Amino acid sequence: MNGFYLRFALAWLVGVGVACTSAPVRYYTLTPPPDKTTLPASQISLAIDVRVVHTPPQLNRSELMVRTGPTEVMLLENERWASPLNGEIKDALRLELQRRLGRMTGVRPVFAKLTLDIDVQHLEAELGQYALLEASWSATLSAAGQRSNGAGATCTFQADEKIHSGYAGIVEGYQREIAALADAIVAVLTSPASGIDAPCQKSIDGSAGGSGSNDH
Repeated sequence: MNGFYLRFALAWLVGVGVACTSAPVRYYTLTPPPDKTTLPASQISLAIDVRVVHTPPQLNRSELMVRTGPTEVMLLENERWASPLNGEIKDALRLELQRRLGRMTGVRPVFAKLTLDIDVQHLEAELGQYALLEASWSATLSAAGQRSNGAGATCTFQADEKIHSGYAGIVEGYQREIAALADAIVAVLTSPASGIDAPCQKSIDGSAGGSGSNDH
C-alpha cells in the first residue's frame, strides 16, 4: 500500500511539474536589421517624421494575431511584439525611408523635413498562407522653418505575400511589405510629377504570389 501511494505521489509531482513548465515566449520586431550602407541619422539632412494615425483596434495588443477562418482569429500568447505595434510600424517605416532618402537622391535640397501620416486598414496573416498590409498614407515635404509648403501626396497601398513558414515568416513578410511601402512612397516623392499628379503605386504582390484573393 505504501508503495502505491509513493508511486501516486511521484506521478502527481511529475504532472504538476510538466503543467508548470510553460513554453518560451518569443518576441518579434518589424525593425529591419542594420544596414551598413545607410548613413548615420546625424548625417541625414532630411528629417523624417512618421506618424501612425490609425491601426485597427484589435491590433492594439502585445500578442500576434492570426486569422484561422472566415470569422475567427487567434491570439498567440507565446508570440508577441517587442514593443507596441504602432511604434513597431513607425520605427520600421522610418528606417526604411532613411535608407532610401538619406542621400537626398531625387529629392530637391530645398526640403528639410518629410512628414508622413500612415492609416493602417489591415495588417493580418494566416499561418502558412499569406501576410497582408493595406494602408493609406499622406506625405508632406516642408522647407526649413516652415510647417508645410504644400508639396505632398496622398495614396493608398496594398501588399499581399504568400507565407510558407511559421510565425517568424509572418513577421518577415510584414517587414518586406513595409519595405515595399517605403519604395512606393519614395517613388512618388521623387517623381518628376511630384504632388497630386504623381502616380501612386497601389498594389504589390509578393514574389510567392500572394494569397490569391483581395478579400480576406
